[in-house]
Amino acid sequence: MALRNCESRVNCGFRISDYGLRDKSLSANEQIAEFFPALWLSAARILGMLLVAPVLGHSEVPVRLRVLIALVVALAIAGRLSGPVGLEPATILPLVAAELLLGVTIGLAARMVFVGVELAAAHVGQQMGVSLAAAFDPFSDGADPVRRLYLMLAVVIFLGFGGHRLVISSLLQTFETVPPGDFAVGRQLAGFLATVLTAGFALALKVAAPVLIAMLLATVAMGILQRTVPQCHILSVGMPVRVMLGLVALAAAVAVLSPVMEQMVSFVVREIAALTGA
Repeated sequence: MALRNCESRVNCGFRISDYGLRDKSLSANEQIAEFFPALWLSAARILGMLLVAPVLGHSEVPVRLRVLIALVVALAIAGRLSGPVGLEPATILPLVAAELLLGVTIGLAARMVFVGVELAAAHVGQQMGVSLAAAFDPFSDGADPVRRLYLMLAVVIFLGFGGHRLVISSLLQTFETVPPGDFAVGRQLAGFLATVLTAGFALALKVAAPVLIAMLLATVAMGILQRTVPQCHILSVGMPVRVMLGLVALAAAVAVLSPVMEQMVSFVVREIAALTGA
């Protein structure tokens, strides 16, 4: 339900015709003079998001492809946007940097969803003991199977409920409230990042909570067993028990992953709208 409400506020069916920001009474030369600054500034904002956004900002996606996507989208919307006119190269560079910063901020906010999942997977793998392979074998690649499982599921869930469309739509909606060249860096940017970072830590706690609670109970049980039966070798008995109990709790944690991620994406979209005054 939260995701549907979010989709109603952020129109995933983005239409270029929704924008009527450019004054149609301008002459052809004046419209051309506005088009190119709006093109480069909007491309900088979109590219900033694509550089760090989840899935699209992955290292396997070539940078040239991301630049091409940013230019194509900017060409599609620049004709309806009003940009600053008569700018010198030394004047437009700070504006491009500000637009790039805004795009990177939006991309980082969306990436907090996966950062929270990765943090949860790191704690779960450490508590279950499956991440000790790197400690015993320093020549291994240090790959954590729990982390791989969480990340693959997170990507599938994110694409499944349309998280990528929500992030891109929220970015495009920012052009309504913050036209190209009008973004000013202020204290609200730091507050926005702090709020999203806090939500990412909360997401990690929610995802890892079932396994962490199960591991805590297993540790207490092993401690009681060691006190009552001192002859029992706690290390040889405790490790298989923790792994088996962790796998059961991991199944419960995976079931919670989808609704928690949807809530986090909805929260990020609302914060982006609040940052840009939508």
